[in-house]
Amino acid sequence: MGKSTVADKVIEDAKKIAKGYDQQVEEKKKSRLKEIDSTLDNLKIKKQGILTEKISLLARTETSRTNLEIKRKRLKMEQDVLEKIFADAKTKLDQIESKKREIILKRLTSVAELENIFSNEKDEKYVRKLVGKRYKGNINALGGISTGDLTGNIKEDFTFEALLDYVFENNLKEIRDILFGDAEYGFKCSLL
Repeated sequence: MGKSTVADKVIEDAKKIAKGYDQQVEEKKKSRLKEIDSTLDNLKIKKQGILTEKISLLARTETSRTNLEIKRKRLKMEQDVLEKIFADAKTKLDQIESKKREIILKRLTSVAELENIFSNEKDEKYVRKLVGKRYKGNINALGGISTGDLTGNIKEDFTFEALLDYVFENNLKEIRDILFGDAEYGFKCSLL
């Protein structure tokens, strides 16, 4: 074998070895690219999961915030309605016809146990007629009476305002139920 043949053989063997290395490099490259693609796919899936959780949390937070605002507005509206009804009731009590007013005053004075009795100026004449010397003067009220003991330390308030306040405070739940019922308010978010 001549130099040329040996050189050709060496070159051929080198080409085979190089081709084997090229195949190994190509396989490693493909394998590494598959790993990178797989890692990227996993990261995308993980980020989508995190993003879905964040969107869900934001939706729940916004839904809660919106429902709270709806509740606030509803309570404000209910309070406004109750205040209007209360004011209307006061107006009607102030304008109650004299016969009914006298019946109410008679009942109130009959349950008054304290010595001193007071009324508004409008009712003074009738109340004075009912209680005589126990009548002690005028108070600022829509109607009704106020009573007190001789020392002035003990008082009972039977004014129309006090009675109306008592009725409203002690029956507020029933009044709300009658006026507004158990309305469902708020909304559900379809993203949740």
